[in-house]
Amino acid sequence: MTTCPIPRRGVLALGGVASMATALTACSTAVNPSSGNSSGAPAGSGQTQPGSGGAEMVLWTWPEGFAQAVLDSVKQKFPDVALRQDVIGGDFKQRLSVALQTKDSRPTITGVKGEDIAFFAAEPDYFVDLNTLGAAEHKDHFLDWKWAQAMTEDGRQLGIPIDIGPTALFYRFDIFEQMGLPFEPEALAAAIRTWDDYFALGTEMKGKDPETFLIRNLSGVFDTVVKQSGKNYIDESHAFIGGAEHVRAAWDTAVKARTLGISAALTSNSPDSTAAVAAGKLPADLGASWHLADLIVDAPDTSGKWHVCPHPGDATNNGGSFLAIPADTPEAAKAFEIILHILNAENQIIEYGDKGNFPANAEAFNSDALKAPVEFLGGQPAGEIFAKAAETVRPLYEHPANNTVSGPFFAELQLVESSGKDPEQAWTDAVEAAKRLAEQAGVTV
Repeated sequence: MTTCPIPRRGVLALGGVASMATALTACSTAVNPSSGNSSGAPAGSGQTQPGSGGAEMVLWTWPEGFAQAVLDSVKQKFPDVALRQDVIGGDFKQRLSVALQTKDSRPTITGVKGEDIAFFAAEPDYFVDLNTLGAAEHKDHFLDWKWAQAMTEDGRQLGIPIDIGPTALFYRFDIFEQMGLPFEPEALAAAIRTWDDYFALGTEMKGKDPETFLIRNLSGVFDTVVKQSGKNYIDESHAFIGGAEHVRAAWDTAVKARTLGISAALTSNSPDSTAAVAAGKLPADLGASWHLADLIVDAPDTSGKWHVCPHPGDATNNGGSFLAIPADTPEAAKAFEIILHILNAENQIIEYGDKGNFPANAEAFNSDALKAPVEFLGGQPAGEIFAKAAETVRPLYEHPANNTVSGPFFAELQLVESSGKDPEQAWTDAVEAAKRLAEQAGVTV
């Protein structure tokens, strides 16, 4: 018996237009991680999609890949090009880095994950400046803040946005209703505009059931509040600001959730966390649009019992990637045309339905597909919520070392939550550790 692994985000469509059985029987048309590409040819073999003919171009993606319908549309639009999608397993960033440095078996077009774009922006010569191919003429089609994420400090455009991850609050409206709490999206959103409002609701929920929690863990709150400030841990002058007021305020907000006892202290993507979601003991969760797929996998029996609404404060962004062209790529102009086609509004809508990648192409926001009811969310047209959330996301400067220096804060918060470490000592230790990492990365401290 042949089995087919289904990526968590790849089952988003189950919430609105498909069933688990449909997903399982659809494996024959999905990207095949074991073969490394969508055609069944071994990665790097030089084979093209059957019958495609023409010049071969290779597209590198991670296991989710692009939907077959999108790849088929490339064949129709560019009959003179055979585009092969190679799915790269393991550490995608590392594999791409090696390929760019050695110039061995480099792709024609490559995906770059949102969390890695700052890293690659530090080595912009590895990529074609897409402005030299006319990228600036297409900027207005995409969200400004996402477009800017792939722009270097000297104005080079390294990638075109594939998707974004605007955040909102997913919640079990049936449990909220049973507890006498606001449960309609508009009513709940109005009741939790601030974090203090949200914590008060969590306290009320705990009073009704001590084993039910409104917050998964402190890290999720901390990360969201930092992003809501519009600042990161390193500023545009390459100075460390991890000890500044905006990070301290986020730390205090997260710690307050622990003091009130309204955090479940569960590690994300752990068996205990999954069990809590399935049992209704974690009936609310902050997440990006693609988090719906996680809920579908973790708690399939709860379909139709969830809603989504704006979370406290402004929405943030979690995820969203890019397509780029390695430097010295032959036929770079043609590759850029293909990128623009893959990422047009119609194809981004296909990707949203296929795996929950929320469009970065603003033209897609007017699509009826984003207004369609989602079965898992009780028939709610969730796309409208996320489209509005995308409008409030604040741009963040991302230094290549940002993720490195932020690590100690999350590690220390976990110690506060798991072992009762004193929050003040944990804060001091986090700042000092982050400063050391910043100095090692050449950041001004």
